[in-house]
Amino acid sequence: MEKDSLVTFGCFHPDHDEEIKYFNEGKVYSIQIESTVSCSQGCLYCYASDEKAPMKELPRNKIVEILDSAAKMEVKAIDWLGGDPLLRKDWYELMKYAMKKGLRNNIWTSGMPLENLEIAKKTVEVSDGGFISVHLDSLDESIYRKLHSGDPKMKISAILKGIENVQSLGKKPENMINCITFTKIVAGEDVKKTIKYFFEKKGMRICLTQMCKAGLATEHPEWEPSPQDIMDACETRDEINYPDSKLSISTMDTNKYYCGGIICVTIDGDVTPCSVIRKGFGNIYESPLDEIVKKQKDKLLLTHLRDAKNLPGNCSSCEHNAVCWGCRATAYYEKGDMLAEDPKCFFHVKNVSNIK
Repeated sequence: MEKDSLVTFGCFHPDHDEEIKYFNEGKVYSIQIESTVSCSQGCLYCYASDEKAPMKELPRNKIVEILDSAAKMEVKAIDWLGGDPLLRKDWYELMKYAMKKGLRNNIWTSGMPLENLEIAKKTVEVSDGGFISVHLDSLDESIYRKLHSGDPKMKISAILKGIENVQSLGKKPENMINCITFTKIVAGEDVKKTIKYFFEKKGMRICLTQMCKAGLATEHPEWEPSPQDIMDACETRDEINYPDSKLSISTMDTNKYYCGGIICVTIDGDVTPCSVIRKGFGNIYESPLDEIVKKQKDKLLLTHLRDAKNLPGNCSSCEHNAVCWGCRATAYYEKGDMLAEDPKCFFHVKNVSNIK
């Protein structure tokens, strides 16, 4: 199983063996921090935004407290989210502080700041032992324009130049990801071309994130992909990114070892099981993070699902549950229950009706 590419690369973190160990022990491996919601990409479906271009940051002292709690809990990594975390003025100092605390940095950026060679150099430095994710939904300017504000040609060019910069500075492609927010607009041949381009031309795998009904996405229900769209995209992702694996993670963008080992601190200080799930189980303005995790660990890490017999519906007998437990965010927004069956999973849909 250790050599299965969906197990190793689907974890995202370079040290997948350690990540799986943390998962099996029910421990927090990584903490996602929404350090800012400021972003140059202007995604019109952003789950972290409720209005146009909000300018908010998590205070520096609160981030330091999170990092101190992470070290106390023996967490291994920090996933820096936004917005775009590289737009904070103090991003480099905060990530250096994380390294001093023994934490690895994973950076989820739009990719545009990496066009600046000095920023790219610092990013490669502080992400040593971790990964860098950029975000490019489509290489087609007309499609990109529908999903983002601003000049599509300029933004696509900046992201591709940023990738070139960090790879030229020594970041290994296998420790890089391109994140695609999967919508109806990119479904079909476009998403297939993007997946193929990044793997064949850049050596990077895809994080195929399903659009959920949160934030700005609630304004665009017409962008929601169908089960058929999802199945076609995921089958292409699996064929190109994980050719040696007979397993799949269907609607998920990562395998269960990543999802089951993270917690998130949102821009407002809420502690959630996932950045997309905007339901807090405690707030860092009211209690230290390590105390919240101690009290709410089962809900935050979804420990109930670690026993296959507790998986909902078809998941309990699905051949893919060795790496997948369905997208918990999709279940939450579609069913109102994080522990419910993922209604967008095409394996589930094929079992109950015709895919449409």
